Amino acid sequence: MKKNLLYLSLIALGLTSCASDDTTLDIAGLFSPNGEVVGTRFAQSMAYNDSVGEMHLDMGSDDYVIYACADSHITRKNHKNLDFFIDQYRAETAPKLALHLGDIIDAQKNYPCADSILHFAGQTILDTVFATPGNHDIYFRQWSIYRSFFKTSAYWFDTNNGAKKLDLFICLDSAEGTLGVDQMNWLRNLLANKSKEGYRRIVVFTHTHIWKLDESQGHTSNMALEETYELTSLLGQYGVETVWCGHQHAMQRVAFKNVMYLVLNATKDKEQGQSYMIAEMGNNVNYSFIEYPKE
Repeated sequence: MKKNLLYLSLIALGLTSCASDDTTLDIAGLFSPNGEVVGTRFAQSMAYNDSVGEMHLDMGSDDYVIYACADSHITRKNHKNLDFFIDQYRAETAPKLALHLGDIIDAQKNYPCADSILHFAGQTILDTVFATPGNHDIYFRQWSIYRSFFKTSAYWFDTNNGAKKLDLFICLDSAEGTLGVDQMNWLRNLLANKSKEGYRRIVVFTHTHIWKLDESQGHTSNMALEETYELTSLLGQYGVETVWCGHQHAMQRVAFKNVMYLVLNATKDKEQGQSYMIAEMGNNVNYSFIEYPKE
């Protein structure tokens, strides 16, 4: 017991010594969620969703593109890759939307520190960026700040060409490594109803990946076995085509029960293998993975 306490103390001391002016560490947040839990976030998100109504995006075409990135971990000094991603997205001339798959910030006090985050907050219906929270975004008691930018953590929207429905997108809040009972029930009812409406495809996006590569992410590595079984069965049952996520900082593709699970590389500056994804959405989906410029 004494050895364990000494070990934990040394970890905390080492992490604190590594902190700089660019980050603020919350030691308690390294071991358990520190702030509003998923049930609270879900209830607040549903209240917001109800207040604004459903979101249907007219793309003006059957074909459009999606720019997606994950794990930018911006700080006051490090946000070059996210800025590049946003610039490339803004320059795209095709019908478009963009997704950030969580861990936008790295630690406390990083939300208002970079122009990138303000770009996301300034979205319009014709130039839309959607976000899902990562563990770094909601830990350290930052859910209220996340809400001030992005309003909701669990929601859906769909696309159309002006005459018919195209694709359904469902955002799940997996920032704690669990959906919770209320969110799982919401997803089950949503899929049961929406799967009957003739969408071309259903896409789910979230932060925490289903199939972990290693234990590097600690207690947020992935969901509990029983929850993973229930979720993957649900997604397969209702014809979800693909799930896009991040968290692992390494690309991975897994096909299970006719669902493709795609984990994106990180966008974080100064990390190996950084890239973002462009998905060309048509009758088929074509994927490209674009590396960020080297320093």
